[in-house]
Amino acid sequence: MAYLKLIGIVICLGLVCCRDYDRMDNIVNKEQLHREGGHNADFDHDAFLGKDNSEEFDQLSADESKARLSAILPKVDLDSDGDITLEELTKWVKIQILDYIHRDAKKALPNDDTNKDGEVSWDEYVISTFGEQYLSVDNLSDEDNDAYYVKYVKRDKLRFDLADQDADGSLQFEEFTAFLHPEEFSYMAEVVIAETLEDMDEDEDGKISLAEYIGDFLDIDDDDDNDEDDKEWVETEKASFQEVKDKDGDGYLDHEELAAWIIPMETEYSVEEAKHLIEKADENKDGVLSFQEVIENYQVSWIPGYRLRAHPPRRALVSCCGNTTLSSTYD
Repeated sequence: MAYLKLIGIVICLGLVCCRDYDRMDNIVNKEQLHREGGHNADFDHDAFLGKDNSEEFDQLSADESKARLSAILPKVDLDSDGDITLEELTKWVKIQILDYIHRDAKKALPNDDTNKDGEVSWDEYVISTFGEQYLSVDNLSDEDNDAYYVKYVKRDKLRFDLADQDADGSLQFEEFTAFLHPEEFSYMAEVVIAETLEDMDEDEDGKISLAEYIGDFLDIDDDDDNDEDDKEWVETEKASFQEVKDKDGDGYLDHEELAAWIIPMETEYSVEEAKHLIEKADENKDGVLSFQEVIENYQVSWIPGYRLRAHPPRRALVSCCGNTTLSSTYD
């Protein structure tokens, strides 16, 4: 099925970020995965130990995997009572997300901080990411790749300015982190909404129709039995769009309706991921996880993966347009 990968999660030592612009799939499909309880195992797995360690974890024997989990669990059990509650797991998940985005920003900073002063100016970012010719986008043509790049230069300028909390024209480390991962910072909410709208609003009318919301899933072949799950999802999402998200019933999601949908999803995601993991491993259904339940369910993807974000550094452009100026990537 064409469901997007997202944050898998639970107790991890690190996470991963997607460098992709398709936020529409991120948001619509992560709802569906939560509803079904059908989190992708690979991404749940990445969430516990983190992407940095998950490949190594995959190579471990059963006994080694259990030993690795046993060493991590006391860090999650904040009151040391031998059980992991929803609150403890939620806090751990959030900590791992923040840990990842700070490590990601630290890794990215040297590439954009070309004068090595510990900050990233707008000029530094544009030159290192798009090329010096994009410092003045007003002088560029709308031909070839220019229009594509200009769009993202302008889009990034809005994000840059919002992240620049002290308005000094440069991003200090925490501001740079917010620039790379706006979805984790409440003061960046407006740019998250704006970029989501831009990504989903294919006809550029300033609102999102049902067709734009569902996307390619509307084209599912009714005679294809393999698409049965997708068909069911489409019907569920149609109902969600019409009965929940489209509050004024006009057939579209406007800015306010989009905000009401997007922002709670971002802020509540750690809770949802924690609930998901508890549901998968809570064998006695007491609402908490004992260490034994976690260890016995060691194959349950305990390595949370950082949800694939659609707010990446702009290195993704290199694969889209092949501009050699953008070929300096980091993973």
